[in-house]
Amino acid sequence: MKRFLNLCSMAFLAVCVAGCGKDSGQEDASADRDAAATNEVLTADELIARAVGAVGRKDAVAATAAAEAAQSLRPESAEANLLVGQAACLRKDYDQAIAAFSSVIKEKSLPPALRAKAYAGRGAAEFARNDVDVARISFLQAQRLDRRNESAWYHLGLIYRDTCRFTEAALEQFQMFARLSRPDEPHAEAVVRKDIPDLRAAIQRAAAERPGVATRNPESAAKLLSEAQSLEEKKRLALAKKKYAAAFEADPLSYPVALGYARLLKRMESSEDGVDKALAAYRAVIDQRPAVQKNSLEAARLAYANRRWATAVRIMDRAVAHDPQNKESLDVLIGALMKAGNGKLANAWSEYRKDLGR
Repeated sequence: MKRFLNLCSMAFLAVCVAGCGKDSGQEDASADRDAAATNEVLTADELIARAVGAVGRKDAVAATAAAEAAQSLRPESAEANLLVGQAACLRKDYDQAIAAFSSVIKEKSLPPALRAKAYAGRGAAEFARNDVDVARISFLQAQRLDRRNESAWYHLGLIYRDTCRFTEAALEQFQMFARLSRPDEPHAEAVVRKDIPDLRAAIQRAAAERPGVATRNPESAAKLLSEAQSLEEKKRLALAKKKYAAAFEADPLSYPVALGYARLLKRMESSEDGVDKALAAYRAVIDQRPAVQKNSLEAARLAYANRRWATAVRIMDRAVAHDPQNKESLDVLIGALMKAGNGKLANAWSEYRKDLGR
């Protein structure tokens, strides 16, 4: 089993990185075709080994023949079903791929690493047909079962970078992928040499381009913050709010200023304009420390309480990218999705949340 997982991991990652659908069509499969032509009788284990090799070569024809033959001999075999899914991915038959991978996923008695490969396979098929939100959850399930599943880290990096625009979360995913991968693998080398440096540069550019960065006055903001906090302690909230507003204007990139201002506005304001200002301050907070769940939860609950369901979804979507097993964050995300009218995605997240337990 362990040897199969290792072999399958290398072959499957090659398929996933290639796009879960590229058929080499090269003569490397000649041995497989010759064997079929001479009616060579192979055992299920031999067919599985042959399918692994064909998947590694990205030969859809040979992979399909060997995997389906193994499956016919051993229909209960998780390994055979996993390979049927991988072969279907190579043929771009994503419906069959998802069905094959799902048949492995549902067998909860299987080793976690094997089920993780099935989740990653299903995610790759969903990703290939642009069901990105659902694919994200499949990759998170793969990570939950096997933290060393390279495909899950890689694809989540792609999703967070290219679809969600969660740059910091994408960087976290690619860094872990690089640590798990062999440095001589071409795709790992590309992540290390290009993707990770590009993401770091993008984070630095975003920080440099934030409104107010050129005119920020940290000294003035610190003085105003101290005065605001003193007034807040004395329950002089109207004056404290003015001081916080002045401090935020002086330095919108000050984390303690933005957080203090956001929290005071959250306490005091119920008007549409006041809620707008509070959420703007929370955005400044979250942009600086997107992984801090407490801040995102406060902001999302404010949006939720004011019937701004889509805003709450956006906030928690980003938070969950940094801590996908935070049950409180998932509950808020699911509730906001339901209110926003996206029941299908809410149900998908609910299944993931259920697997985390209470």
